[in-house]
Amino acid sequence: MFDIFKSLAITLLISSLTTAICYQFFNMNIYGVFTLTTLVQFTASWFLRTYIQHIEQTNIRKQQSELITQIENEATDASCAYCGENNLIPISSNTDNDFNCLSCGKPNSVYVQITIAQKSVPIDSQPYEVTNYNNKLADAKNKILGKDV
Repeated sequence: MFDIFKSLAITLLISSLTTAICYQFFNMNIYGVFTLTTLVQFTASWFLRTYIQHIEQTNIRKQQSELITQIENEATDASCAYCGENNLIPISSNTDNDFNCLSCGKPNSVYVQITIAQKSVPIDSQPYEVTNYNNKLADAKNKILGKDV
């Protein structure tokens, strides 16, 4: 409330000084100059406020877009240990990855394990045929049945 009175007082002071200067040196109409300078100040402040709000909203949208991109790059879909509902959670390597389920509200933790493996190169060779036919088993059946092998 105090800011409004302060702003109006500054506006009226500037309008009064401008009116006094215009009347003293140029012998202009007091009421016209005062009204004109007051309207110009209100109009200029409206344009300035609108421009500043536009810049702030543009910056906020840009920051939100960057944040969403970062979350998408560093997030994973994890199911709740209690209810099984999927939750999109950010994964960080330097903090605990705890989250509360969005469905049931119970606390969960994500443990990340890193495994190191040796890189291998496939060998160019002829593939071998895999079968489940066992010659010894067939020979045993033939002996039991009395067939010659």
